Amino acid sequence: MNCRRLNIINRNSQRLLFLVNQLLDFKKVEQNGFTVQFSRQNVTNLVTAVAERFAPSIEQMGGKLVVEQCERDIEADVDAEALTKLVSNLLNNARKYMKDRIVIACHADEGQGWFTISVSDNGVGISRDNQEKIFKPFFQVMDDNRESKGGTGLGLSIVQSVVEAHKGEIKVESSLGNGATFIVTLPLRQEGVTASAGNDIMSPAEDKGCSRAIDGGVNDVSRPVMLIVDDNEEMLQFITSNFNSDYEVVTAVNGKEALDKLSRHEVALIVSDWMMPVMNGVELCRAVRSNCNYSHIPFILLTAKTDNYSKIEGLNCGADAYVEKPFSVNYLEARIHNLVEMRKLLREKFSQTPLEPINTIAPNPVDDQFLTQLTNIIEENFSNPELSVDFLANRMGISRSGLYAKIKTLANVTPNELIQLTRLKKAAKLLAENKYRINEICYMVGFNSSSYFSKCFQRQFGIKPGEFTPHSL
Repeated sequence: MNCRRLNIINRNSQRLLFLVNQLLDFKKVEQNGFTVQFSRQNVTNLVTAVAERFAPSIEQMGGKLVVEQCERDIEADVDAEALTKLVSNLLNNARKYMKDRIVIACHADEGQGWFTISVSDNGVGISRDNQEKIFKPFFQVMDDNRESKGGTGLGLSIVQSVVEAHKGEIKVESSLGNGATFIVTLPLRQEGVTASAGNDIMSPAEDKGCSRAIDGGVNDVSRPVMLIVDDNEEMLQFITSNFNSDYEVVTAVNGKEALDKLSRHEVALIVSDWMMPVMNGVELCRAVRSNCNYSHIPFILLTAKTDNYSKIEGLNCGADAYVEKPFSVNYLEARIHNLVEMRKLLREKFSQTPLEPINTIAPNPVDDQFLTQLTNIIEENFSNPELSVDFLANRMGISRSGLYAKIKTLANVTPNELIQLTRLKKAAKLLAENKYRINEICYMVGFNSSSYFSKCFQRQFGIKPGEFTPHSL
Protein backbone atom coordinates (compact mmCIF):
# COMPACT_ATOMS: atom_id res chain seq x y z
CA MET A 1 0.00 0.00 0.00
CA ASN A 2 1.54 3.30 -1.08
CA CYS A 3 1.90 6.43 1.02
CA ARG A 4 -0.86 8.29 -0.83
CA ARG A 5 -3.43 5.62 0.05
CA LEU A 6 -2.27 5.57 3.66
CA ASN A 7 -2.74 9.34 3.83
CA ILE A 8 -6.27 8.95 2.44
CA ILE A 9 -7.06 6.28 5.03
CA ASN A 10 -5.60 8.44 7.79
CA ARG A 11 -7.57 11.55 6.78
CA ASN A 12 -10.83 9.64 6.51
CA SER A 13 -10.34 7.85 9.82
CA GLN A 14 -9.70 11.23 11.46
CA ARG A 15 -12.85 12.56 9.80
CA LEU A 16 -14.84 9.59 11.10
CA LEU A 17 -13.45 10.14 14.61
CA PHE A 18 -14.35 13.83 14.37
CA LEU A 19 -17.94 13.02 13.35
CA VAL A 20 -18.34 10.47 16.15
CA ASN A 21 -17.00 12.97 18.68
CA GLN A 22 -19.46 15.58 17.35
CA LEU A 23 -22.36 13.21 17.95
CA LEU A 24 -21.10 12.32 21.42
CA ASP A 25 -20.69 15.99 22.33
CA PHE A 26 -24.22 16.71 21.09
CA LYS A 27 -25.60 13.81 23.12
CA LYS A 28 -23.91 15.15 26.26
CA VAL A 29 -25.34 18.61 25.64
CA GLU A 30 -28.78 17.17 24.99
CA GLN A 31 -28.78 15.11 28.20
CA ASN A 32 -26.92 17.25 30.74
CA GLY A 33 -26.02 20.56 29.14
CA PHE A 34 -22.42 21.49 28.40
CA THR A 35 -20.45 21.20 31.65
CA VAL A 36 -17.21 23.16 31.94
CA GLN A 37 -14.30 23.40 34.35
CA PHE A 38 -12.63 26.79 34.25
CA SER A 39 -8.90 27.32 34.67
CA ARG A 40 -6.49 30.10 33.79
CA GLN A 41 -5.39 29.65 30.16
CA ASN A 42 -3.38 31.48 27.53
CA VAL A 43 -6.15 31.90 24.96
CA THR A 44 -3.77 33.25 22.32
CA ASN A 45 -1.62 30.10 22.43
CA LEU A 46 -4.66 27.84 22.45
CA VAL A 47 -6.21 29.48 19.39
CA THR A 48 -2.86 29.50 17.56
CA ALA A 49 -2.37 25.78 18.26
CA VAL A 50 -5.78 24.90 16.79
CA ALA A 51 -5.15 27.13 13.77
CA GLU A 52 -1.82 25.41 13.09
CA ARG A 53 -3.63 22.08 13.02
CA PHE A 54 -6.13 23.31 10.42
CA ALA A 55 -3.68 25.22 8.18
CA PRO A 56 -2.40 22.20 6.15
CA SER A 57 -5.89 20.97 5.17
CA ILE A 58 -6.99 24.50 4.26
CA GLU A 59 -3.93 24.86 2.03
CA GLN A 60 -4.71 21.50 0.39
CA MET A 61 -8.12 22.94 -0.53
CA GLY A 62 -6.42 25.91 -2.21
CA GLY A 63 -7.05 28.35 0.63
CA LYS A 64 -5.00 30.32 3.11
CA LEU A 65 -5.49 30.65 6.86
CA VAL A 66 -4.43 34.00 8.31
CA VAL A 67 -3.93 34.29 12.07
CA GLU A 68 -4.02 37.93 13.07
CA GLN A 69 -1.55 38.59 15.88
CA CYS A 70 -2.91 40.55 18.83
CA GLU A 71 -0.77 43.10 20.66
CA ARG A 72 -0.21 40.81 23.64
CA ASP A 73 -1.23 37.37 24.88
CA ILE A 74 -4.75 37.04 26.24
CA GLU A 75 -5.19 35.15 29.49
CA ALA A 76 -8.71 34.21 30.56
CA ASP A 77 -10.69 31.77 32.69
CA VAL A 78 -11.95 29.15 30.23
CA ASP A 79 -12.44 25.43 29.82
CA ALA A 80 -9.49 24.65 27.54
CA GLU A 81 -11.01 21.55 25.96
CA ALA A 82 -14.36 23.26 25.36
CA LEU A 83 -12.70 26.33 23.84
CA THR A 84 -10.65 24.07 21.59
CA LYS A 85 -13.89 22.48 20.35
CA LEU A 86 -15.34 25.94 19.76
CA VAL A 87 -12.42 27.16 17.65
CA SER A 88 -12.17 23.82 15.80
CA ASN A 89 -15.83 23.89 14.83
CA LEU A 90 -15.70 27.51 13.68
CA LEU A 91 -12.63 26.79 11.52
CA ASN A 92 -14.16 23.59 10.17
CA ASN A 93 -17.31 25.51 9.22
CA ALA A 94 -15.27 28.27 7.54
CA ARG A 95 -13.18 25.69 5.68
CA LYS A 96 -16.31 24.16 4.12
CA TYR A 97 -17.68 27.46 2.81
CA MET A 98 -14.59 29.55 2.06
CA LYS A 99 -13.53 30.63 -1.40
CA ASP A 100 -9.79 30.81 -0.71
CA ARG A 101 -9.23 32.70 2.55
CA ILE A 102 -10.00 32.39 6.29
CA VAL A 103 -8.99 34.91 8.95
CA ILE A 104 -9.00 34.16 12.69
CA ALA A 105 -8.34 36.85 15.27
CA CYS A 106 -8.42 37.42 19.04
CA HIS A 107 -8.89 40.70 20.86
CA ALA A 108 -9.32 41.63 24.52
CA ASP A 109 -10.90 44.58 26.30
CA GLU A 110 -9.55 44.58 29.86
CA GLY A 111 -11.69 47.57 30.76
CA GLN A 112 -14.91 45.83 29.77
CA GLY A 113 -13.72 42.44 31.00
CA TRP A 114 -14.31 40.61 27.70
CA PHE A 115 -12.33 38.99 24.92
CA THR A 116 -13.41 38.03 21.41
CA ILE A 117 -12.53 35.31 18.92
CA SER A 118 -13.60 35.96 15.33
CA VAL A 119 -13.45 33.63 12.33
CA SER A 120 -14.11 35.06 8.85
CA ASP A 121 -14.31 33.43 5.44
CA ASN A 122 -14.77 34.89 1.95
CA GLY A 123 -17.26 32.27 0.84
CA VAL A 124 -20.85 32.36 -0.40
CA GLY A 125 -22.22 33.97 2.74
CA ILE A 126 -25.41 33.22 4.71
CA SER A 127 -28.84 34.63 4.01
CA ARG A 128 -30.65 36.51 6.79
CA ASP A 129 -33.25 33.74 7.05
CA ASN A 130 -30.59 31.06 7.48
CA GLN A 131 -28.68 33.12 10.05
CA GLU A 132 -31.54 32.43 12.46
CA LYS A 133 -31.33 28.68 11.84
CA ILE A 134 -27.62 27.82 11.65
CA PHE A 135 -27.24 27.28 15.40
CA LYS A 136 -29.98 24.66 15.47
CA PRO A 137 -28.83 21.01 15.59
CA PHE A 138 -28.55 19.24 12.22
CA PHE A 139 -29.31 22.35 10.14
CA GLN A 140 -27.04 22.73 7.11
CA VAL A 141 -26.75 25.61 4.65
CA MET A 142 -27.10 24.49 1.03
CA ASP A 143 -24.81 25.71 -1.75
CA ASP A 144 -25.94 27.16 -5.09
CA ASN A 145 -26.73 23.66 -6.35
CA ARG A 146 -28.97 22.92 -3.34
CA GLU A 147 -26.40 20.50 -1.94
CA SER A 148 -24.96 20.47 1.55
CA LYS A 149 -21.24 20.70 2.26
CA GLY A 150 -21.25 17.53 4.33
CA GLY A 151 -20.82 17.06 8.06
CA THR A 152 -23.43 16.53 10.77
CA GLY A 153 -24.88 20.00 11.10
CA LEU A 154 -23.88 19.95 14.78
CA GLY A 155 -20.74 22.11 14.79
CA LEU A 156 -22.36 25.51 15.30
CA SER A 157 -24.85 24.03 17.77
CA ILE A 158 -21.92 22.82 19.89
CA VAL A 159 -20.23 26.22 19.51
CA GLN A 160 -23.34 27.92 20.88
CA SER A 161 -23.47 25.47 23.83
CA VAL A 162 -19.82 26.26 24.69
CA VAL A 163 -20.52 29.98 24.49
CA GLU A 164 -23.56 29.68 26.77
CA ALA A 165 -21.59 27.59 29.28
CA HIS A 166 -19.02 30.42 29.40
CA LYS A 167 -21.80 33.03 29.88
CA GLY A 168 -20.85 34.69 26.59
CA GLU A 169 -22.51 35.46 23.31
CA ILE A 170 -22.04 34.69 19.62
CA LYS A 171 -23.20 36.57 16.55
CA VAL A 172 -22.78 36.21 12.81
CA GLU A 173 -22.24 38.98 10.29
CA SER A 174 -22.90 37.94 6.70
CA SER A 175 -24.68 38.60 3.46
CA LEU A 176 -25.02 36.46 0.38
CA GLY A 177 -21.91 36.56 -1.78
CA ASN A 178 -19.80 38.36 0.83
CA GLY A 179 -18.60 35.61 3.16
CA ALA A 180 -19.37 35.28 6.86
CA THR A 181 -17.83 36.33 10.16
CA PHE A 182 -18.58 34.57 13.45
CA ILE A 183 -17.76 36.63 16.54
CA VAL A 184 -17.60 34.97 19.96
CA THR A 185 -17.45 37.23 23.03
CA LEU A 186 -16.53 35.67 26.40
CA PRO A 187 -15.71 37.00 29.90
CA LEU A 188 -12.06 37.25 30.92
CA ARG A 189 -12.93 36.14 34.47
CA GLN A 190 -15.20 33.36 35.72
CA GLU A 191 -16.32 32.08 39.10
CA GLY A 192 -15.22 28.64 40.29
CA VAL A 193 -11.81 28.65 38.63
CA THR A 194 -9.66 25.56 39.19
CA ALA A 195 -6.07 26.41 40.17
CA SER A 196 -3.54 24.65 37.96
CA ALA A 197 -0.20 23.34 39.15
CA GLY A 198 1.53 25.56 36.64
CA ASN A 199 0.24 28.66 38.43
CA ASP A 200 1.44 27.73 41.92
CA ILE A 201 3.90 30.22 43.37
CA MET A 202 6.67 28.80 45.52
CA SER A 203 8.12 30.82 48.35
CA PRO A 204 11.89 30.79 48.80
CA ALA A 205 13.33 28.38 51.33
CA GLU A 206 14.25 29.89 54.67
CA ASP A 207 17.60 28.16 54.60
CA LYS A 208 18.93 27.46 51.09
CA GLY A 209 21.84 25.49 52.50
CA CYS A 210 19.46 23.04 54.10
CA SER A 211 16.53 23.01 51.67
CA ARG A 212 14.30 19.99 51.50
CA ALA A 213 15.20 17.85 48.51
CA ILE A 214 11.72 16.89 47.43
CA ASP A 215 9.79 19.24 45.21
CA GLY A 216 12.37 20.12 42.69
CA GLY A 217 15.52 21.69 44.09
CA VAL A 218 16.20 24.25 41.39
CA ASN A 219 12.93 25.71 40.12
CA ASP A 220 13.31 25.46 36.35
CA VAL A 221 10.67 27.67 34.76
CA SER A 222 11.33 26.42 31.21
CA ARG A 223 8.96 23.84 29.73
CA PRO A 224 10.06 20.20 29.47
CA VAL A 225 11.00 18.89 26.02
CA MET A 226 8.87 16.21 24.34
CA LEU A 227 10.40 14.28 21.43
CA ILE A 228 7.78 13.01 18.96
CA VAL A 229 8.96 10.45 16.41
CA ASP A 230 6.78 9.50 13.44
CA ASP A 231 7.29 9.33 9.68
CA ASN A 232 3.74 10.58 9.06
CA GLU A 233 3.72 14.37 8.81
CA GLU A 234 0.03 14.68 9.68
CA MET A 235 0.49 12.58 12.82
CA LEU A 236 3.47 14.71 13.86
CA GLN A 237 1.37 17.85 13.44
CA PHE A 238 -1.59 16.30 15.26
CA ILE A 239 0.38 15.27 18.35
CA THR A 240 2.42 18.47 18.33
CA SER A 241 -0.66 20.69 18.26
CA ASN A 242 -2.10 18.90 21.28
CA PHE A 243 1.01 19.08 23.46
CA ASN A 244 2.87 22.24 22.46
CA SER A 245 1.11 24.26 25.16
CA ASP A 246 2.75 22.17 27.90
CA TYR A 247 5.97 21.01 26.20
CA GLU A 248 8.67 22.28 23.94
CA VAL A 249 8.12 19.84 21.09
CA VAL A 250 11.00 18.40 19.03
CA THR A 251 10.16 16.06 16.13
CA ALA A 252 11.93 13.35 14.15
CA VAL A 253 10.82 11.12 11.26
CA ASN A 254 12.69 7.95 12.27
CA GLY A 255 14.69 6.45 15.12
CA LYS A 256 18.08 7.45 13.74
CA GLU A 257 17.07 11.11 13.52
CA ALA A 258 15.56 10.84 17.00
CA LEU A 259 18.87 9.71 18.48
CA ASP A 260 20.52 12.71 16.86
CA LYS A 261 17.91 15.00 18.44
CA LEU A 262 18.47 13.31 21.81
CA SER A 263 22.16 14.19 21.64
CA ARG A 264 21.28 17.89 21.19
CA HIS A 265 18.28 18.32 23.51
CA GLU A 266 17.54 17.49 27.16
CA VAL A 267 14.42 15.45 26.45
CA ALA A 268 11.89 14.74 29.22
CA LEU A 269 9.53 12.43 27.31
CA ILE A 270 9.56 10.39 24.08
CA VAL A 271 6.44 9.50 22.08
CA SER A 272 7.31 7.27 19.12
CA ASP A 273 5.53 5.35 16.39
CA TRP A 274 6.56 1.73 15.86
CA MET A 275 6.60 1.36 12.06
CA MET A 276 9.18 3.75 10.55
CA PRO A 277 11.96 3.50 7.95
CA VAL A 278 15.71 3.48 8.79
CA MET A 279 15.13 2.70 12.51
CA ASN A 280 11.72 1.74 13.89
CA GLY A 281 10.26 2.57 17.29
CA VAL A 282 11.20 -0.69 18.99
CA GLU A 283 14.81 -0.37 17.81
CA LEU A 284 14.83 3.23 19.02
CA CYS A 285 13.47 2.24 22.42
CA ARG A 286 16.15 -0.45 22.84
CA ALA A 287 18.84 2.07 21.87
CA VAL A 288 17.48 4.57 24.40
CA ARG A 289 17.27 2.02 27.20
CA SER A 290 20.82 0.76 26.58
CA ASN A 291 22.32 4.28 26.70
CA CYS A 292 22.97 5.55 30.22
CA ASN A 293 22.55 9.15 29.04
CA TYR A 294 18.95 8.55 27.91
CA SER A 295 17.78 5.38 29.70
CA HIS A 296 15.78 7.36 32.30
CA ILE A 297 13.51 9.09 29.75
CA PRO A 298 9.87 7.91 29.77
CA PHE A 299 9.06 6.22 26.45
CA ILE A 300 5.57 5.76 24.97
CA LEU A 301 5.19 3.53 21.91
CA LEU A 302 2.38 4.16 19.40
CA THR A 303 1.37 1.39 17.03
CA ALA A 304 -1.41 -0.07 14.91
CA LYS A 305 -0.20 -3.56 15.87
CA THR A 306 -2.79 -5.00 18.26
CA ASP A 307 -1.86 -8.68 18.53
CA ASN A 308 -0.55 -9.99 21.84
CA TYR A 309 2.88 -10.87 20.41
CA SER A 310 3.42 -7.28 19.30
CA LYS A 311 2.25 -5.93 22.65
CA ILE A 312 4.71 -8.16 24.47
CA GLU A 313 7.53 -7.20 22.11
CA GLY A 314 6.68 -3.52 22.60
CA LEU A 315 6.84 -3.76 26.37
CA ASN A 316 9.90 -6.04 26.38
CA CYS A 317 11.91 -3.43 24.49
CA GLY A 318 11.58 -1.17 27.54
CA ALA A 319 8.63 1.05 26.63
CA ASP A 320 6.75 2.48 29.62
CA ALA A 321 3.41 2.45 27.81
CA TYR A 322 1.94 0.91 24.67
CA VAL A 323 -0.83 2.91 22.94
CA GLU A 324 -2.79 1.36 20.10
CA LYS A 325 -3.85 3.31 17.00
CA PRO A 326 -6.29 4.82 16.38
CA PHE A 327 -6.25 6.56 19.75
CA SER A 328 -7.99 9.47 21.39
CA VAL A 329 -5.66 12.33 22.27
CA ASN A 330 -7.38 12.43 25.66
CA TYR A 331 -6.33 8.82 26.19
CA LEU A 332 -2.73 9.61 25.22
CA GLU A 333 -2.76 12.60 27.57
CA ALA A 334 -4.08 10.36 30.37
CA ARG A 335 -1.35 7.76 29.81
CA ILE A 336 1.33 10.46 29.86
CA HIS A 337 -0.19 12.05 32.98
CA ASN A 338 -0.37 8.71 34.80
CA LEU A 339 3.21 7.83 33.84
CA VAL A 340 4.57 11.20 34.99
CA GLU A 341 2.44 11.17 38.16
CA MET A 342 3.54 7.65 39.12
CA ARG A 343 7.20 8.61 38.78
CA LYS A 344 6.51 11.73 40.85
CA LEU A 345 4.92 9.68 43.65
CA LEU A 346 7.89 7.28 43.69
CA ARG A 347 10.32 10.22 43.90
CA GLU A 348 8.37 11.72 46.77
CA LYS A 349 8.30 8.40 48.62
CA PHE A 350 12.05 8.03 48.19
CA SER A 351 12.72 11.59 49.30
CA GLN A 352 10.41 11.62 52.32
CA THR A 353 11.00 8.12 53.69
CA PRO A 354 14.36 7.74 55.50
CA LEU A 355 14.86 4.01 54.81
CA GLU A 356 13.40 3.88 51.30
CA PRO A 357 16.14 2.51 48.96
CA ILE A 358 17.24 4.48 45.92
CA ASN A 359 16.22 1.73 43.48
CA THR A 360 12.62 2.77 44.23
CA ILE A 361 13.01 5.50 41.63
CA ALA A 362 14.84 3.34 39.05
CA PRO A 363 12.47 2.69 36.11
CA ASN A 364 14.71 0.06 34.49
CA PRO A 365 17.83 -2.07 35.21
CA VAL A 366 20.22 0.37 33.52
CA ASP A 367 19.12 3.21 35.79
CA ASP A 368 19.10 0.91 38.82
CA GLN A 369 22.76 0.14 38.17
CA PHE A 370 23.51 3.83 37.58
CA LEU A 371 21.88 4.97 40.85
CA THR A 372 23.47 2.17 42.86
CA GLN A 373 26.92 3.03 41.53
CA LEU A 374 26.33 6.74 42.16
CA THR A 375 25.19 6.14 45.74
CA ASN A 376 28.19 3.93 46.46
CA ILE A 377 30.58 6.64 45.21
CA ILE A 378 28.90 9.25 47.41
CA GLU A 379 28.96 7.01 50.51
CA GLU A 380 32.62 6.09 49.95
CA ASN A 381 33.52 9.79 49.84
CA PHE A 382 31.49 11.29 52.70
CA SER A 383 34.65 12.66 54.27
CA ASN A 384 36.30 13.62 50.98
CA PRO A 385 36.42 17.45 50.65
CA GLU A 386 36.52 17.04 46.85
CA LEU A 387 33.06 15.42 46.76
CA SER A 388 31.16 17.60 44.28
CA VAL A 389 29.16 17.49 41.07
CA ASP A 390 32.33 17.54 38.97
CA PHE A 391 33.82 14.74 41.08
CA LEU A 392 30.72 12.57 40.58
CA ALA A 393 30.51 13.31 36.84
CA ASN A 394 34.15 12.33 36.41
CA ARG A 395 33.77 9.11 38.38
CA MET A 396 30.56 8.16 36.55
CA GLY A 397 32.04 8.94 33.11
CA ILE A 398 29.28 11.39 32.21
CA SER A 399 29.24 15.12 31.48
CA ARG A 400 28.26 17.57 34.21
CA SER A 401 25.13 18.64 32.29
CA GLY A 402 24.25 15.02 31.53
CA LEU A 403 24.58 14.07 35.19
CA TYR A 404 22.40 17.01 36.22
CA ALA A 405 19.68 16.15 33.69
CA LYS A 406 19.66 12.46 34.61
CA ILE A 407 19.51 12.99 38.38
CA LYS A 408 16.88 15.72 37.95
CA THR A 409 14.67 13.40 35.90
CA LEU A 410 15.13 10.35 38.13
CA ALA A 411 15.05 11.96 41.58
CA ASN A 412 13.75 15.51 40.91
CA VAL A 413 16.70 16.94 42.83
CA THR A 414 20.01 18.48 41.84
CA PRO A 415 23.25 16.47 42.22
CA ASN A 416 24.24 18.53 45.28
CA GLU A 417 20.85 17.85 46.86
CA LEU A 418 21.23 14.15 46.12
CA ILE A 419 24.60 14.16 47.89
CA GLN A 420 22.96 15.63 51.00
CA LEU A 421 19.96 13.30 50.75
CA THR A 422 22.31 10.31 50.53
CA ARG A 423 24.10 11.52 53.68
CA LEU A 424 20.79 11.82 55.54
CA LYS A 425 19.51 8.42 54.38
CA LYS A 426 22.77 6.78 55.46
CA ALA A 427 22.38 8.52 58.81
CA ALA A 428 18.86 7.05 59.13
CA LYS A 429 20.26 3.56 58.55
CA LEU A 430 22.88 4.08 61.23
CA LEU A 431 20.27 5.45 63.64
CA ALA A 432 18.11 2.37 63.01
CA GLU A 433 21.03 0.12 64.02
CA ASN A 434 21.11 1.88 67.41
CA LYS A 435 24.91 1.41 67.73
CA TYR A 436 26.12 5.01 67.58
CA ARG A 437 25.35 8.33 69.21
CA ILE A 438 23.84 11.08 67.10
CA ASN A 439 26.97 13.24 67.12
CA GLU A 440 29.02 10.24 65.97
CA ILE A 441 26.65 9.55 63.10
CA CYS A 442 26.73 13.22 62.19
CA TYR A 443 30.47 13.10 61.50
CA MET A 444 30.31 9.61 59.94
CA VAL A 445 28.08 10.91 57.12
CA GLY A 446 30.11 14.06 56.51
CA PHE A 447 28.43 16.81 58.57
CA ASN A 448 30.66 19.12 60.62
CA SER A 449 27.94 20.43 62.91
CA SER A 450 25.60 18.29 64.98
CA SER A 451 22.97 21.05 65.22
CA TYR A 452 23.06 21.64 61.45
CA PHE A 453 22.74 17.89 60.85
CA SER A 454 19.69 17.70 63.13
CA LYS A 455 18.12 20.69 61.41
CA CYS A 456 18.58 19.15 57.94
CA PHE A 457 17.36 15.72 59.07
CA GLN A 458 14.17 17.17 60.51
CA ARG A 459 13.49 19.35 57.49
CA GLN A 460 13.97 16.44 55.11
CA PHE A 461 12.05 13.73 56.99
CA GLY A 462 9.85 15.71 59.39
CA ILE A 463 11.34 14.20 62.53
CA LYS A 464 14.36 14.88 64.76
CA PRO A 465 17.22 12.35 64.68
CA GLY A 466 16.75 11.62 68.41
CA GLU A 467 13.10 10.70 67.82
CA PHE A 468 13.73 8.48 64.81
CA THR A 469 13.18 4.71 64.89
CA PRO A 470 12.50 2.37 61.94
CA HIS A 471 8.79 2.48 62.85
CA SER A 472 8.47 6.16 63.77
CA LEU A 473 7.21 7.29 60.35
